[in-house]
Amino acid sequence: MILPVSGIFPVIGQSITSQVSTNFMVEAYNIRGRPIVNKDNNNIEGSPLLNNDWSKGTVYFKDGGVAKDIEIKFNLEKNELYFNRSGELFLFNDPVLSFRILLQVEGNVDELLFRSGYPVNGRFSKETLYEVIADGPKFQLVNYRFSYPSDIYVYGSTGSKKKFTPSEEIYVYDVAFGKMTKVKRNESSISDALPDLRAKINQLTTANRLKLKSNDDLKKLFELLNN
Repeated sequence: MILPVSGIFPVIGQSITSQVSTNFMVEAYNIRGRPIVNKDNNNIEGSPLLNNDWSKGTVYFKDGGVAKDIEIKFNLEKNELYFNRSGELFLFNDPVLSFRILLQVEGNVDELLFRSGYPVNGRFSKETLYEVIADGPKFQLVNYRFSYPSDIYVYGSTGSKKKFTPSEEIYVYDVAFGKMTKVKRNESSISDALPDLRAKINQLTTANRLKLKSNDDLKKLFELLNN
């Protein structure tokens, strides 16, 4: 089970989770890391990164360390978090529990939360980082965001080229049972994942006019389900 920890920034609905009871600040110059070796992606259009430019964020480590206000990038192809050291991409040596990142989205600044520590789930380990769409003590909704090179065909050409294509897999996490269930962005799929709450989900979506296509609608539904 993922348990809350005190003394760090709150998450809507629940605290950041950790396996330790205390936290301590880690200065940027004390962060241990190693440079990454970039493979040649020049023949692939696009980028595997969530953010091509450095973004400010806060990183929470499994040993309780917290690094605030540092520049980070997240690789969706490798599910890896990088930090900025003299303009170069560095991997953290210490295991990352979760992180918050500030991103510009359509002119607005959004803060996204990514978290590991969820149950082993098919090809995903406990170290896999998911975006937390909706937090809560009973049910959580998380998104495995990823990017992969796909073939694209150019009109009038006999060949093809590759392009990084973003995608997602969304899961309901039942805290009491420690269970992850894959869902789609619709009422029927979420009701199938939580069959005992089918009637309540229908009532809430109808009363609040929730289409469940956007993260805002999904977040609203799970806030209500956790009350």
